[in-house]
Amino acid sequence: MHHDPFVLFRYAVHQERHGDTKLFDAILRLKMRLRSWSPFTWHPFAPEMLTNASPRVLVLTGPPINWKREISDAEAENLVSKWVEAISEVSRTERVAGSVVDVLLQMAAHPRLLPFIPADLWLWLNKRPSLPPPCSGPSSRYDYGIVQTVRGLKDIGVLTSYLILIWSEWRYFSSRDRGFEEMRVSVREDFKGIEMGWHRAELIQRLDYILGELDRLSRHLDIRSEAEKLWYERFGNFLGEDMKDQYRGFKRILQEVDQEATEILNRMLHSFIFLSLLTLMDLHRIPLDLHVCPASPVSVNSQLERLARFPANYFTHPQSILYSFSP
Repeated sequence: MHHDPFVLFRYAVHQERHGDTKLFDAILRLKMRLRSWSPFTWHPFAPEMLTNASPRVLVLTGPPINWKREISDAEAENLVSKWVEAISEVSRTERVAGSVVDVLLQMAAHPRLLPFIPADLWLWLNKRPSLPPPCSGPSSRYDYGIVQTVRGLKDIGVLTSYLILIWSEWRYFSSRDRGFEEMRVSVREDFKGIEMGWHRAELIQRLDYILGELDRLSRHLDIRSEAEKLWYERFGNFLGEDMKDQYRGFKRILQEVDQEATEILNRMLHSFIFLSLLTLMDLHRIPLDLHVCPASPVSVNSQLERLARFPANYFTHPQSILYSFSP
């Protein structure tokens, strides 16, 4: 009996290269059923088995990197470009999207590989595939560079998708790492403003889900899956409450930013109404023969159109304005 744990995978890669995909597909189904990081992805053993792999295998497993040694910039650029080229040659199925995002996030955690990831590759995050729980353990020591890179894209949709994917009931962020603080800064600075309301709502919804799942994992011991039990036995007992505090903190920042945006919107509406009323009073003092447009001078909304039909001296009584805006 062969003692190489990857001999079956090596044979599946060889068969797939020659058109027989059955064994490789069976391994993929096993990976999905286990709901854990693939034991064949990013493994430190025998990366040369993927050197001549087909584009489909490279996309679904990642480029052949030897994690036991340092790689040069030239080698890193070649590995990333080969993987990106493989992506362009396969169909964009749901399985491919999940694998691309999975491998992309792991590649981005490698300081040598991150600088060579093309900006348009981050658009795959918008597909938001369901990723398996990271059984490799909680770690955020690589988040700082990734968050900075995604923020630098200036694409709020991609940034929202990244946070939704990376925030998880399985993910613990060490408050001592710069990545955690960079996320807090991003949530406060990148999602402020009236136009960011939808993105804030998505993030708050995600945080509510995570907090609910953390409660479930801590209370309902009998309904945990095997992967959940394994993770919680390893980390949950002493990280559960800290994780809740972290995600509550993100939610609190988003709610504060949302409240600030609401206050700004209210001030804008009050200013708009005030200026509109002044404009209406001035319009009634303009001779009719100066109106070059037959349409109503004010068509902002039905309430202001009602005001446009009132006589000018109607506005000399402030209390009448309040009645004109009543339902």
